[in-house]
Amino acid sequence: MKLVAVGINHKDTPLEIREKGAFIHRTLNEGIRTLLNENDIAEAIILSTCNRSEIYVATRNADAAGEILKEFYLKNKSDQLEPYLFIKKERAAMVHLYEVVTGLDSMILGEDQILGQVKDALEKSQAIKGCGKYLTKMFREAITFSKKVKTEYKISETPLSLSSTAVKHVKRQYPEDYGAKKILIIGSGKMGELALRYMKAEGFQNPYMTNRTFHNMDKCEAIHENVKTIHYENRYDLIPEMDVIISATASPHVILKADEMPELTKPLTVIDLALPRDIEEAVGNIAGVELLTIDDFREIIDETMAYRLKVAAAISGEIQHEIDGLLSWVTHAKVDNMVRDLNETSRQLAEETIENLCGRLSLSEKEETYLSKIIRSKFREMVMPPIKQLKSLDTEEEIIRMEKTVTYLFPGMNEKSLWGDQKK
Repeated sequence: MKLVAVGINHKDTPLEIREKGAFIHRTLNEGIRTLLNENDIAEAIILSTCNRSEIYVATRNADAAGEILKEFYLKNKSDQLEPYLFIKKERAAMVHLYEVVTGLDSMILGEDQILGQVKDALEKSQAIKGCGKYLTKMFREAITFSKKVKTEYKISETPLSLSSTAVKHVKRQYPEDYGAKKILIIGSGKMGELALRYMKAEGFQNPYMTNRTFHNMDKCEAIHENVKTIHYENRYDLIPEMDVIISATASPHVILKADEMPELTKPLTVIDLALPRDIEEAVGNIAGVELLTIDDFREIIDETMAYRLKVAAAISGEIQHEIDGLLSWVTHAKVDNMVRDLNETSRQLAEETIENLCGRLSLSEKEETYLSKIIRSKFREMVMPPIKQLKSLDTEEEIIRMEKTVTYLFPGMNEKSLWGDQKK
């Protein structure tokens, strides 16, 4: 089994193009189910965040899977994605996954939020049986490694995320009286909740919060004792009072439109952390409004960048070592599954033979027991030499050759059954 990753990310893909490749919950599940209908894709996980849209699959044909994923993006998302799509296979895909999970591939180096987003992506795929043994192993190992290096290297002594960076930007913007500024957070999901937590930690005293539904508002009130929650339909009425708006919803449509904005009597900073974007681009043309999007935070000064670059180099070296271990696991997992399937094939053939003979011969109970014992033993002996040979193999090339031999001698053990956790 091989890992293939295809997608787009913040490195070379403009925000307006990343929007076209984004998945919401419904399209994410539909996408996984569609991909699993392809013969060359055994497992699939979709990771869609504000900075990336990536699909990871387990496959026996990496080249075919790469083309399938590319065509999937172009057909189901937009043909405008084509110049920006990357395709990574096998070891390169594993390294990329580890760099993503550890935050080395993030816009904000070492950011924390991506770890939770990767966990969510794995759980969503598992919930609809989109991934099995292979991708679960890859993602869990990457998640465990990320937790280890973050603890060991402390790449982010203070939590880092787009939400925290946005709050710090506001603090820099109003160094004298930031605590008194009125700030409206739109969206009570993870990013909105994080923004509220950082405001509490930084000493912002006047946060307001709204969301299309009030499902998370009790939790938000527990985070910051001064937070004022307002009804979503009243959001425009509150804007003239605000100094800053931070929007981070999962809405597929814009939630603040230029032609519905009220008249402003003081400057307003609007920070859009959503993808697809929450704020209509024309809002930025309104007099007195400064509109910032995700990509604007590339330029935000990071006081700890030099330290984190040094740490990132050390983590990159550890990633290569981890991948060596993962590839060894993949190699020996093939052997373990072939051994298991040889034993199962031997057992099935023995039971079929016992049933056939006992049905044709008039045997006593004692004779049937003896005959069954002998047949099971002989069929077991039949597969012992190839099993011993399998366990002595060390290289990928030797194992692949043995796979072909085993599947030729035992046609019932097709390539998919040799892996184990496959599409049913």
